[in-house]
Amino acid sequence: MRYYLYGGFELPRDHGRVILGDPDQRRDFWEEVEAHQYGLSDACGCYVFGIRVGGGTKPWYVGKAERQSFKRECITTDKLTKYESAMAAMGKGTPLLYFYARATKEKHQFSFPSTAKHRDVNYLEKLLISHALQRNKNLINKMDTKLLREMVVPGMINTPKGSLSIAAKEMRTLMGY
Repeated sequence: MRYYLYGGFELPRDHGRVILGDPDQRRDFWEEVEAHQYGLSDACGCYVFGIRVGGGTKPWYVGKAERQSFKRECITTDKLTKYESAMAAMGKGTPLLYFYARATKEKHQFSFPSTAKHRDVNYLEKLLISHALQRNKNLINKMDTKLLREMVVPGMINTPKGSLSIAAKEMRTLMGY
């Protein structure tokens, strides 16, 4: 399996709120996505909601579209509520969606959602969550984050303040994290 990254696709907003509650707005958003990459809205994989302020973008939510397409998973009422809470926490910024689309190995075509689950999609979501938590401790995700929030591995995860041991510095170089 292979993943291709697309985005960030700007979510429309009004007075700081993401405004994709209207079916016409959702249709327009997905038409923009499709214009960029045909078939992406019907694909499966993982997605990241981020907010760009100034020159940088911070992740706020990581999700997976495994049993449903991106189109059916990413802009539900529940997700919009999460995105709006992140926008409220930031107070300003541009809301963006990024898609890690799963592709077939043989023909390099997008994979479709499956009730049988794609184990790699689940794994990628957890991996993305761990990276997102390193960039934003206020990540909205709750599921699968407790361990990642509490675990301390000097030089790798939740490194305490202060200097690292020589071994931790060497391991950081050795492992590339």
